[in-house]
Amino acid sequence: NVICNDPEGFSIYAVGYSGDEYGNTTMVPTNNGITNAIATGTATSGDVSNWAMKLASVNGDYAPTLETGFNDYHVIPDTYTKVVEFPSNTDASSGSSFKSTYATYISTSQAADTYVGKVKFTVVHPATAGAPQLTIDDINYMQEFKNLTAAQRVVVLNSMEYNTTYSLIDDRDNKTYQIARLKDENIWMAQDLDLGRTTLTQDLTSANTNLDADADIVTASTFNSWIKSSGSYSYTSAELIPVTGTDSTSNTPYGTLYNYCAASAGTICADHAGNYDDATSDLCPAGWRLPTGNTTGEFQDLYNLANYNTFAKMRAPIADGGAAFTFAGRFSTAPSDQGSRGYYWSSTMAHGGGMYDLYMYSSTNSSIKPANYDYRYFGNAVRCVVKKPHFLTVSYGTGVSNVQINDATVADGETIELEEGFSYSIAMTPSPGYRVTSWSEESGIANSTYSQTIKYTARDSDSTFTANASYVSAEIQNASLNDCNTTASYARDNRDGHVYIIQRLADGKCWMMENLDLGRTALTTNLTSQNTNLDANTTIYASSFNSWKKTKGSKAYTFAELMPVTGSDSTSETAYGTLYNYCAASARTICTESNSKAATSDLCPAGWRLPTGGDSGEFQALHNLTKYNTCDKMRAPITRGGAAFALAGQFYDSGPMIQGSSGSYWTSTMRYSKDAYQLYLNESALNPSYSNTRYYGGSVRCVLK
Repeated sequence: NVICNDPEGFSIYAVGYSGDEYGNTTMVPTNNGITNAIATGTATSGDVSNWAMKLASVNGDYAPTLETGFNDYHVIPDTYTKVVEFPSNTDASSGSSFKSTYATYISTSQAADTYVGKVKFTVVHPATAGAPQLTIDDINYMQEFKNLTAAQRVVVLNSMEYNTTYSLIDDRDNKTYQIARLKDENIWMAQDLDLGRTTLTQDLTSANTNLDADADIVTASTFNSWIKSSGSYSYTSAELIPVTGTDSTSNTPYGTLYNYCAASAGTICADHAGNYDDATSDLCPAGWRLPTGNTTGEFQDLYNLANYNTFAKMRAPIADGGAAFTFAGRFSTAPSDQGSRGYYWSSTMAHGGGMYDLYMYSSTNSSIKPANYDYRYFGNAVRCVVKKPHFLTVSYGTGVSNVQINDATVADGETIELEEGFSYSIAMTPSPGYRVTSWSEESGIANSTYSQTIKYTARDSDSTFTANASYVSAEIQNASLNDCNTTASYARDNRDGHVYIIQRLADGKCWMMENLDLGRTALTTNLTSQNTNLDANTTIYASSFNSWKKTKGSKAYTFAELMPVTGSDSTSETAYGTLYNYCAASARTICTESNSKAATSDLCPAGWRLPTGGDSGEFQALHNLTKYNTCDKMRAPITRGGAAFALAGQFYDSGPMIQGSSGSYWTSTMRYSKDAYQLYLNESALNPSYSNTRYYGGSVRCVLK
């Protein structure tokens, strides 16, 4: 029953508000969070459980108008949606009424429990005022930020005043924290994380903690075992120590100190020099995360602002324009430096044994270092910042078999959450016989047809990408020098459908501009002189060839081994391809420990061959040209006039190794009885007449006969 005396009427908006989370339209069970939740919907049969609402106008002098669709069962809105309107002549004495009805359909497979769902109705006036805006006052729990879209987060941010704190509850331990909008336009915790001061009774999952969806759950019993009274300089065991006392300047109580294994929620627990990754999971509440570090990180960004460019300003209370950081100290064994120093972990890797942090200290030369770094065995404080969600929807065009974002496959039509301002690697794999043509929002990126990779920086609004590919009819086995131009063209290997870039280089020869990748997928076609650089009397059956594929080498001269390598060279923009020991590279024609004859057969497509090696070989001839006489020029992408050689690494009695550090390419020329010539290059050196033992696994780059 609504009473409103605005002569221009009113509107009523509704939004799902299940579990005290704005926009959550599910009914949730009371005993275990979101497990077995009942989604919103209108089904009445089948193995689907959902719930819905419908509205009815109450008859009378002031019966309101229902919005279309809500006179029957309707999905619960996930954003404020107009459901009722009374446009004018509102009578404050009589009011206006409507009725809401709810129904749920529950399948026989739904888990037995007590389920709770909520709908929030909000009256706005006049009737034309528009939808109500979400504000910080609509949020009760820290974890509710997890469910906000980018636009909703900005609205909440704008509803917060500077120099003002707001109270939110961490639903993991029911501790209340102060949060604030700082001048960098981020929402920060205004006090240190204190998870671990009391014993937890619920597990840490991606629903309540900043854990990647594939990260291990931290059970309550495991987390409680991390609580210590003294540390042990440990990289590998999670340790946390609650600290007593209050910071004298910020008037903020000290929270809990965490070594990095604990701060990262058990995800970065490697020994010294054993980790080179940034943290993507941590102990912050879901929807929050560790700040970024280094000279371009969020601690540095704060310090660069005049509001926070001294440690005194950083420590000043929020009400006084500061950021309320504390001198909570740290621990190596026992907690120390409380009241004189402050250390705050970031998510950013500094070196193999350390992470960047914010460091403040009080001395004769009072100082602050926003891009400091510390070893991960130290116990530092944690101050969390709200994540900035960005939703990216990826669609597959014809001829696209796979899309990966940071090496994780994204299904066709799937929407994933990224984070605004962060860069991601997006790779497209075309189907056999197809080549990458474009992304819906990118153009001119066509340097690798196996794993077309782009760098994508998440924006402040959601995006959609479509991966596109086209069929290549030209077969590489039929290529001629006349078909090979000084600009890149495409040709399909008829043995497995793999499409390669080919181009005439400055030496006048036609080269494959990508590493041979035969063996990544199982062959169904036998290798003969019609499709492979073999003599007319030789056949390698597909089943035999497929058995060459290994995950670990064995220093073998006498039998063929090959290993596909994932990833692409960051400089040449070329996929690593597949590595072959010499027995495999020579198509099983040179498989003895002692050999002095050049290879006349190999795995190159028919009409192509291994380059010659040594001081008079084709790799040396390339290097003699000014266009390719340095490592940088040899590795430069073809779009910048280079030869696009990749640092694809090698293998011997191991799996593929040192990818990104060095590359070695087999030739047809022997040097010693056990060795063959190679082209060798790393990040700074180039040797076109190198040699290596034939049991090593190297790359193959073919040249047209």
